[in-house]
Amino acid sequence: MKPKTLLCLALVLSGALPAVAQAQFKYTTNNGAITITKYTGSGGAVTIPSIINGLPVTSIGKSAFAYRTNLTNVTIPNGIISIGRSAFEGCSSLNSVTIPNGVTSIGDGAFSYYLNLTSITIPNSVTNIGGGAFALCINLTHVMIPNGVTSIGNDAFYSCSNLTAITVDSNNPDFSSVDGILFDKSQTKLIEYPAGKAGSYTIPNSVNNIADCAFRGCPKLISVTIPNGVTSIGDEAFEGCGRLTSVTIPNSVTNIGNCVFLCSTNLNNIVFPKSATHIGYQEPPAL
Repeated sequence: MKPKTLLCLALVLSGALPAVAQAQFKYTTNNGAITITKYTGSGGAVTIPSIINGLPVTSIGKSAFAYRTNLTNVTIPNGIISIGRSAFEGCSSLNSVTIPNGVTSIGDGAFSYYLNLTSITIPNSVTNIGGGAFALCINLTHVMIPNGVTSIGNDAFYSCSNLTAITVDSNNPDFSSVDGILFDKSQTKLIEYPAGKAGSYTIPNSVNNIADCAFRGCPKLISVTIPNGVTSIGDEAFEGCGRLTSVTIPNSVTNIGNCVFLCSTNLNNIVFPKSATHIGYQEPPAL
């Protein structure tokens, strides 16, 4: 085998990249591990190195690849544990991403505005999905939450206008799904309604809490029936539901958050019940 071939093989096996390729990345070192802080290359298909200067690459930092619209494909190596806030936000030309098993945290907005994303596999190693992690991925149609996830931030799938189902592994101890809608395990808290679901929806009788942003950015939702037994409606719960024409708030509700119906412009009349002991700041059309 020729020396050049042997060198290339050694680089592949070690996970290292030639110095020219590594020069496309800015990084920091902490406790013997590397965090990629910025990509400075020319775009196209990019492979993130697993080793730099003999040290393992374990994290992709905040906004490291944000708004690099000339990226078409990114390979994330095994060994990455954390994908930081807004790491790949606005990479609108990316066609796919594979999150390797071993990643435990996906930061706030990490893959938001990822316009060409049609599917995503979240590995079992992930425990945290940040707020807005996949927001405005308008071509995403389905998401599976694996059994290891213990934390999901608000608006994780905000305004994913073709998303019709968020399903949860039945062995997950903290979350569940019914008809593609995300709940806590006991189904007493409605966490997120997929933005691509159309028509009318009746919230199950088991629910007593509608989470912050639960229906936010659902442009196809027309009406919602809230059962007697719900006591709390979170901040911005129905914000931006442009086709929503009907919501009846039952007398069981005692807490109404801020800006609950902001920008839901087809709601002509909202009556807050006398039972509500706390009503947050509201913008029209909630007044």
